[in-house]
Amino acid sequence: MSTKSSASAGRTRARGAQRPRSGSATRAREGKPIPYALPPVGIQAVRQMDVLVAAVATCATGRSAVRTRDIAQATDLERRDIHPTLRFMTGAGLLDSSPAGWTPTVSGVRVAQPWTADRAAARAALAEVWRDSWAYNLLIRSIRPGVALSAEDLADAMRPFKTARLTPWMQLVDWLELAQYVERGDDESLRLAKALHGDPMAPDEAGDAPGKEQKEQDEARATPGAPPPGLVPPLTMDQLLALSADDFGAVTRSLATIYEVLSRQRT
Repeated sequence: MSTKSSASAGRTRARGAQRPRSGSATRAREGKPIPYALPPVGIQAVRQMDVLVAAVATCATGRSAVRTRDIAQATDLERRDIHPTLRFMTGAGLLDSSPAGWTPTVSGVRVAQPWTADRAAARAALAEVWRDSWAYNLLIRSIRPGVALSAEDLADAMRPFKTARLTPWMQLVDWLELAQYVERGDDESLRLAKALHGDPMAPDEAGDAPGKEQKEQDEARATPGAPPPGLVPPLTMDQLLALSADDFGAVTRSLATIYEVLSRQRT
């Protein structure tokens, strides 16, 4: 998220107006790939917030950017944890990166300034500025309102690629709780915050959760002998041999047309 888009996120919107989407959020809505920058697994979200606070404090002294060594001195964190935290916060729209280092965005300043004195205010600011982030967009499309999940199940529901490591996505759940997007119950289960139930991107409580079709396709691929999912039903060799000359010609012409259409979409 750019500084310009972060600033727009902080302005009061008219009641009923649709909030603007950042580039990553728009790509997620359109089904396009998103470069997910996940938080590091070594430290909790509240500790990672110290990195943002240190960046804001350093730049408030007149520095144009902050370097990793500045963060290490201010927070006593290891550099191996600082750099992935900076990368995550840059992808989350809280920092901007440049050859000179990292600079807080308007959103980052809004979140960091009250953190030490009033964490409730800082969490509310994070909840507001993150509404344009890929993390919010992915969360709101991944779980139904009212459904209780463990942190592991929530992380798994949000993970777009099931071959990816689950641990970084569980760290993201820590951030979602910090942003008050999910609420923890007495039984330690997590639910989508009630304030988000009315989001137009959220699925209906009685409807199928997003990703169900993809999971069914994954299960079909994992089932021996199951036909692969796709637009065109697969044909066995026996079925091809049983076709008449006219039918075989029709099938090959149809496949050629489909290939031509798909080729144009890739260009």
